[in-house]
Amino acid sequence: MGKPFMFDDVFAINRDLKIESAGIDDIPAIIVDDYLSDPDRGRSIAGESPATNWKTIPDGRNFIDYYDCRLRFPVIFPNPLIDAARQIVQKVYAIETRPQNPSVDVNWFMQISPRRADFANPHHDVFGNSPRSFTCLVYLNRSDESSGGTSFFRFRDSGSLVSDRAYSETTQRDARIVESGKDYWPNEPELFWDRAGDIAMVPGRLLVFPSEFFHAAWHPEDSFYAFPRLTLAFWLIQ
Repeated sequence: MGKPFMFDDVFAINRDLKIESAGIDDIPAIIVDDYLSDPDRGRSIAGESPATNWKTIPDGRNFIDYYDCRLRFPVIFPNPLIDAARQIVQKVYAIETRPQNPSVDVNWFMQISPRRADFANPHHDVFGNSPRSFTCLVYLNRSDESSGGTSFFRFRDSGSLVSDRAYSETTQRDARIVESGKDYWPNEPELFWDRAGDIAMVPGRLLVFPSEFFHAAWHPEDSFYAFPRLTLAFWLIQ
């Protein structure tokens, strides 16, 4: 049986944080290395906690080709992990935000069969009526487990980095581009997507970007058979 833990202790952050541009043209993403003071501890908790399926439909590939799961940890405010990200968003983007949920998620993914693409389904994270939202990701895997990271994309027909009329019209007529939960891997992605840039997975690294930008988990190799890919995620909304 796993032992109880204090969230703010396990996911404590460092005091001196250096904000850097992610270095991808036309995408105002930023990274903060060494965001977590003890990423190995966070990795242990997330890796040892039972994870449940999500994005599953009856004829889908989850639990057949891969395990696409999620953990959810409640948080009590004020929360240093989230509050520091809010301050970073205020400093970089000059926008005041609040947490979307009183919780953080851990995306928990492990392979059963070889990957069928170099990335998962490209998507954006814009939901609801908030004027702006920001996606915050913290990589939890150890250095020896780290592979790939996060990719950003342009929609090939229009060259847009965010949803536009061409993208919306394509989703109405071509089911291959729609993320339905049937498959983690995209269907014929070369028809729809061009990679705009990649962010490497680094233990304890925080990645923040406006949620409207197309992105996906980047898998350049078949790396996650013996252990899961673990990414802590939360969203800040205006």
